[in-house]
Amino acid sequence: MFTYQKDTKSLFVAECGKKDFWREIRKSSTAFNIDTRRAILHAVEANDEEAMQKWAEHTDFQKFMLKTIRELKTKTGKEKWQKKPLDKKLLAWAEDLKKSLTAFQFCCYQFDEATVKTKDGKTKKGPRRVLKGCHLNGLVMLDIDHVDDPMEVWEKLQKCEALMARVVLVHITSSGHGIRIIFIADRQIGNLADNQISFAAVLGYSPDQSCIDATRNSFAPKEDEILFIDEERLFTYYDEEFDKEYTPMYRDKKTQPLHHEFTTSADQPLSEESGQTQKQGLSTPLSRREGMGESLWRGYDIQPIIDTRFADKLPCADDQNRHKESLKLATDLLLMLDGDKALVQRIVEAQTWVQEIIDERNENVAQTVESAASCIAEKEKKYTNCLPSKAMLTAIQEVTGKTYQEITKAQTQKAVTLKDDDMSRWLWDWGAQIEALMPEYPLLKDICKGLKRNQYPAAMFVAGGLLMTLMTRCTYRFYHRPEELRRLNNSTLIIGDPASGKSFATRLFKLLASPIVAADKVGKEAINAYREQMRTKGANKEKPKKPKVVVRVHPARTSNAQFIQDMVNSVENVDGEDMQLHMLTFDTELDNTVSVQKGGSWIDKFSMELKAFHNEEDGQAYSNNDSILQDFIVTWNFIYTGTPIALKKKVNEQNFGSGLATRLTCIPLPATNFEMMSRESTVDYDSDNRLKEWAEKLDKMKGELSVQKIVDELYDWTARRMADAAENDSKADEMLLKRCAYHGLNFSAPFIVMRHWDKMHQDGQYWCGEFETDEVDWKLAELIVNIQYACQRHYFGAMAEAYFDNKLKDASVNVQRKQKTYEGFARLPEEFTNEDVMRCFNLANTSSARGKVRRLIRDHLVEKIREERGTEPALYHKTGTILL
Repeated sequence: MFTYQKDTKSLFVAECGKKDFWREIRKSSTAFNIDTRRAILHAVEANDEEAMQKWAEHTDFQKFMLKTIRELKTKTGKEKWQKKPLDKKLLAWAEDLKKSLTAFQFCCYQFDEATVKTKDGKTKKGPRRVLKGCHLNGLVMLDIDHVDDPMEVWEKLQKCEALMARVVLVHITSSGHGIRIIFIADRQIGNLADNQISFAAVLGYSPDQSCIDATRNSFAPKEDEILFIDEERLFTYYDEEFDKEYTPMYRDKKTQPLHHEFTTSADQPLSEESGQTQKQGLSTPLSRREGMGESLWRGYDIQPIIDTRFADKLPCADDQNRHKESLKLATDLLLMLDGDKALVQRIVEAQTWVQEIIDERNENVAQTVESAASCIAEKEKKYTNCLPSKAMLTAIQEVTGKTYQEITKAQTQKAVTLKDDDMSRWLWDWGAQIEALMPEYPLLKDICKGLKRNQYPAAMFVAGGLLMTLMTRCTYRFYHRPEELRRLNNSTLIIGDPASGKSFATRLFKLLASPIVAADKVGKEAINAYREQMRTKGANKEKPKKPKVVVRVHPARTSNAQFIQDMVNSVENVDGEDMQLHMLTFDTELDNTVSVQKGGSWIDKFSMELKAFHNEEDGQAYSNNDSILQDFIVTWNFIYTGTPIALKKKVNEQNFGSGLATRLTCIPLPATNFEMMSRESTVDYDSDNRLKEWAEKLDKMKGELSVQKIVDELYDWTARRMADAAENDSKADEMLLKRCAYHGLNFSAPFIVMRHWDKMHQDGQYWCGEFETDEVDWKLAELIVNIQYACQRHYFGAMAEAYFDNKLKDASVNVQRKQKTYEGFARLPEEFTNEDVMRCFNLANTSSARGKVRRLIRDHLVEKIREERGTEPALYHKTGTILL
């Protein structure tokens, strides 16, 4: 009987049964941590600079570096750490990897329960791993470290039958240079330390003196490095007499040997447990770190902030200020951690000076936290915004480099939200991909004329929205309800700061929408003539009949009655069937559009904006004569340019649940960063003429588009992204993903048709024809759908997370999200096998690993470089493509 901690940073331990033991041993992370640690130790020992540099570039090492810097208290300490050579830093990381392994306490069968107050105010008890609460089981743990060949120790042990009769477990330690032996204590020999000295002496070794603590952790080994196990005795052994005789001594902290002495040596190596961390002076007290876990505030480890807060002097018995300071600390933490009393209690209890008063006088920390909460409640009656103490605010700024206000206002704390610097980098990358497609789609060059490469995505989407509106007489079949003919719909917003170059959209509108504008001219003249007649006719004169004309382009300031009437009038007979043509609205000021459309129900088009994307049915039934009583299908494409502030007015937390966000195509226009635009000295009429020519052609395009291959590829793309969302347990990603495929097909369709124009033929006044798409066409569609998905997450990721978080809170459900897809991919080495995929993604079997690899290959993230041959596994390598 013994205990274990699945998470060594938690407060409590649990009894370890056979199933628990093997589950933790067989976890993929166990082998990963041990293998990585050994590889680092080997590289450092061999002074292999190439190998060390490879590990230095590893994502997990970079995360460890950031964490270590945050944990150091002083500026001097941080500078010293930065100056340390790479090998020392790698050794520290290796030690951290070991500390992440599951820990067993083989010498104790249980610990006394400690009382903890939970978040809901209830009292919870659990066994806490402290020496004063231990109960010995009669098992001894012996570590023999720093041996050239651990198997040599094992061979010696096997030859000694008397010792083997007492052994219940033998395994190689995580360093690979030590062996751990768990054996039955002989009460006559003495306590745990006496038994260690006696047992090791027979084998000709000296025991590790740091193992005399009965509560000592034994980190999980790899399954294939367990050399011997007696399951029956390991999981059931208990010596009641040993427990009665020696447990009181250990609970009184009397752990030194009673009848033997340790051999001392000035150059005795450090144990595996104390290890490199002690050498480098980076460790914090183990009990404190386990008590609080890695508690984060706004992405920052809270402990370095607390250390800096009390850097001048820790509260102590002489100053008689420990209770008072613990109350102040609890108050600060409650304000910072959203009033989470249970978490604050754990953090306060984990401080060494608080542990002192707990041991001395059984300090009730739970009551201290309650008192702090009461103080805050009283303050909030007077002040709407309470801040932590000045000392804590200073510590926050010193550790993070930012003020408390900057951190709390600026951070969204949502992993799904893409940062501005990520988006800026991606815009350049997407621009390069668009430029690479220009030979296949020459009109892209005219569309992007005069723009920087990172502005190409915005130009492509504006042009795509206008071109698909010209192709209003075209349809296609989607993978969802393929019996329905779909239309080419878009709701496009180009978002950029003022004076960031949004005027390119006006140029594209004037050129590409010219056929629709020209056709509208006849209708507008007829309506104006009718209104003039209505004004000049006398009261008794016969009123002229209102002409039924086609007007498709409407400004933002258009009444719903006029808009709907023009929409239902814009019908054309195509191949014997009436088709309602798309309305088009273009405006360069989204803020103005939002303002004028909020003037009242007569002009508010929010419901039609929602229904336009899928051409849903709407209707009106007003009593005035100008509003016709009818149902209609909403066919409306709109393109606006605006600022981030205007977008916030359009889509915000209050209306996010409406579904408008996933219907919108929001493309960022980057800041100019003080760069002048290119000076143009020549007038290029040819480029404008090419745009007009293609606009005329596409305006006469009709029929069902033969894009089924693209639809199939989009289905597979969506399935892969949905698998990632499921793996990350992200409802937000799932929501933002669902409509991306429509955007991918709608925006790529005009360009694909132009590329295959040689397959088109004239049918009366229209153009139509069948064509077959290829890899180049999918490359364009894939680029578009990737841009759409990334921009959705950039603009609406935080709102989507908040939407589901609030929904879960209402249902009293708490879901922890981990972006396992990104972390697992980052852990993969540059070249890897299916076994590496299992380990890095924590997959249960090779079948799951192969499925994951297939998805990565389809997304061009990895490539196969070697086929599987006999016992030699297939080999893959990363392509360098960014994982969305």
